[in-house]
Amino acid sequence: MNLKLIQKGGVVGYLWILPAFLYIILMMGYPIIFNIILSFQDVTTTTLLNPVKEFIGLKNYFDVIKDPVFHKVIENSFVFTVGCIFFQFTIGLALALLFNLNFPLAGSMRGVLLITLMVPTVVVSIIFRWLLSGDFGLINELLIQVGLLDKGIAWLAEPKMALGGVMLANIWIGIPFNTMILAPGIASISPTLYEAAAIDGAGQVKKFIYITLPLLRPTILIVLVLGFIYTFRIFGLIYAMTGGGPINSTNLLPIQAYKLSFSFFNFGQGAAAIGILLSILLLIIFVYLMLVSREEVME
Repeated sequence: MNLKLIQKGGVVGYLWILPAFLYIILMMGYPIIFNIILSFQDVTTTTLLNPVKEFIGLKNYFDVIKDPVFHKVIENSFVFTVGCIFFQFTIGLALALLFNLNFPLAGSMRGVLLITLMVPTVVVSIIFRWLLSGDFGLINELLIQVGLLDKGIAWLAEPKMALGGVMLANIWIGIPFNTMILAPGIASISPTLYEAAAIDGAGQVKKFIYITLPLLRPTILIVLVLGFIYTFRIFGLIYAMTGGGPINSTNLLPIQAYKLSFSFFNFGQGAAAIGILLSILLLIIFVYLMLVSREEVME
């Protein structure tokens, strides 16, 4: 009797998750599989409507990798991703520690910070294009007023400055997410651990190094992995602010894939660029799963 109920409940459970499963297959699985197939074919404007496309193996991947622009794109992608994650995480962790303290405006400040998560990416790009404008940008005006600049800098028009400008915008976007994930992890740490450490004479720095960071390690790992996945595949913010320019200084892998497909109309190479992007993200996920399994074994 109990076995029948369990089996019946199991079937009902599968029926409940069936819509979500079908949605994932149709909206995510199919585009990924179609892109992989496309990356092994010769698909341009002349062959796009052909019922059968020529299979060319890894040629698209080799052509994308051999392109001199690709080396700059990969460098930009990793510099952008690592730089954004570093500042997003450190500032987010500092704010999470701050909000964990008991002071009157902690809840209100946390709420105000989370408002930024609701701001559309296009709006953020417009705001930061204005802030970083060389003629009337607020950042230039502030730097001139304090004497750090004699005249305004066109941050997004200078190849050496543009990547830093878009990084600044993305860091602003990512700080609330890091704070929101890290704050509950810090709050879950038992206060008795800090009290025992204080009795042993440990200061705030030692408490942070030997209690907070080790117990926060699983949360930190999740934040870093999710941050890498989101930042490495970012498209809308960069495209709206600079379009990958000037002179490819902000050209990242998703932007390059878009250009190959919709500027140069080489859809096979564009799909190959996305395939490379997907491979890098899968590698990061694989490393994350290895680290998690290793921690579980150690426990």
